[in-house]
Amino acid sequence: MGINVHLKGLIKMSAFTNAINDINRKKAGMFVLCMSASATLEGEAKANASWTDRTSHARQSLNAKTLGGGNNFIIRLSHGAEYGGILEEGSKPHVITPKSAQALYWRGASHPVKSVQHPGTKAMPIIKPTIDKNIGKIGNIIFRYWSD
Repeated sequence: MGINVHLKGLIKMSAFTNAINDINRKKAGMFVLCMSASATLEGEAKANASWTDRTSHARQSLNAKTLGGGNNFIIRLSHGAEYGGILEEGSKPHVITPKSAQALYWRGASHPVKSVQHPGTKAMPIIKPTIDKNIGKIGNIIFRYWSD
């Protein structure tokens, strides 16, 4: 009888160990799943950005990254261009003045000027719309992954 109890305990322990191993495999797979989702987000953001490219720097610098591991994963989509925030949120009207010179001048201007009134920039967001469009789909994929 003592042997039967012991065997039942070993069987239970073996099932527990198998369950832990399955969870650890799932956690390792989560990183790959998140990397796939981040690549999808980056590709969609680059394809659907509404601004007109001059140098393509802003579009090329859109990037997605997967961070974390274990129980915590982060999928991050962001601008790499210094002016990415202006593309996302726009800018209010403002005055532009020279930083190191006494006046501003550009090709085609009739004469140098001390300042210019900038009318502001219209927002052309891509980060939030891309995330909003895909968050439910990514959530469902992760839910199905852990439900198997």
